[in-house]
Amino acid sequence: MSHAHLDPMRPVRLAPDEWPSAPAWKVPLIGVVWVAIVVATFALPNSVARAAVATVALIVAVVLAVASTRRTVRESGDQRISWLRGPAVRRRDVDLLRSASGSAVIVVGFALNGVPGQYWWVTLAIVAWVLPPLVLQARHNRRV
Repeated sequence: MSHAHLDPMRPVRLAPDEWPSAPAWKVPLIGVVWVAIVVATFALPNSVARAAVATVALIVAVVLAVASTRRTVRESGDQRISWLRGPAVRRRDVDLLRSASGSAVIVVGFALNGVPGQYWWVTLAIVAWVLPPLVLQARHNRRV
């Protein structure tokens, strides 16, 4: 008696026992961020220098946040991205672009500490950081 030939099974992929280590550039980047925070908080002589550091850090934060959102939109394809839970398709555990963007916003907050009218500037910086990714996500959800 002959049995029908079975197709080979796909290999089962289990979660690794140990997560891969962080990329080599991550630790020096964290050091650079903390040096920037210390310099922005303690060593800058006047409000103009603090505002300049805050502006550069805000530009970096917005660029990284937009790049992270574009990557998430591209990975989501034809699926909507939930506003409360995040994307259904998440290929990375933590998005390093988004994390570095948040660190840059912290540099902005510390740099603006001591600038006259700092609360307005910090509020405007946070709005400038949050608004572009929200617009990209809204455009994606509307298109889908």
